[in-house]
Amino acid sequence: MPAADHAPARLDPYALDLELSLLLSSTAPSGWRRAVEEAAHLLSERYSGDWAELHTLALLLFARTYSGDRTPRDVPVDELVQALDDPTAGENRVTEEIRQALDATGQGYDPRMPREEPPLGLILGPVSDRYGGPVAWSDEFDPVPPGPSPLDHAAKRLLGYLSTYQPGRRDSPSTVPDVGDGPLHIEAELLFLASRDSLVPPRCVGGCPDHPRRLTVDGPEVTFLCEGCHTRRRPRQLAPAQVRLALARALGVAPSAHGSYSVSELHIPLAEMGRGADPYQFNWLLCGRER
Repeated sequence: MPAADHAPARLDPYALDLELSLLLSSTAPSGWRRAVEEAAHLLSERYSGDWAELHTLALLLFARTYSGDRTPRDVPVDELVQALDDPTAGENRVTEEIRQALDATGQGYDPRMPREEPPLGLILGPVSDRYGGPVAWSDEFDPVPPGPSPLDHAAKRLLGYLSTYQPGRRDSPSTVPDVGDGPLHIEAELLFLASRDSLVPPRCVGGCPDHPRRLTVDGPEVTFLCEGCHTRRRPRQLAPAQVRLALARALGVAPSAHGSYSVSELHIPLAEMGRGADPYQFNWLLCGRER
């Protein structure tokens, strides 16, 4: 597609179609898409950007149906309520159920290949994180104890919502956006990672003199490809949502788009800037250019 100049746009960084595109990976196991779509259907009347609720419910539905003996739509709401209702303190019990399902389908964390985490493992990681990011230390010796994860909080909210869910509503026509699960391929003549005071091109881990200009977003994964065909999976400071939103600002396409696009110049905010941050508003180099 032809490149376009940057045009400031008001984009919802937690819109349902964008969130679905971050969950739907082309390499996810069979049944995952149905679990995501059913979770979105159950939450469609309520969804207002709560990614943790959507991720938690999709993972739970997958854990209950990955064997293929029933579909996510066959799982009764009462069964979901019973699963989420955990009176014990600490990590909600559905987290372990989800981990076991991911291990059974080859989607769990494998310490032998720490850099090759599969898509569902990448999705479970942030929502089950009980440390709020990198582990902090309270003093020289003792780590800060774990607190409730986003999943733990989401389970309580889902429990309250699904406990009053009317069965007939589940049979109503779906209003869930139709999102493709194919990868998003981007080629940029100039590609930069943006912080407040810098614009830095990504580096090739293979030592090539040229910087990568091509990248692929596939569900929760981002992969750079340089001219020497070295690949680099998503660095910690880069989030797939930021890539999608950057392309949407540059070309005016939907953040949930898939397929192949080309752009003359692409500035992707680092994850630390917060989802939805527009580098043309926070980066002093780009702000000066706009003025």
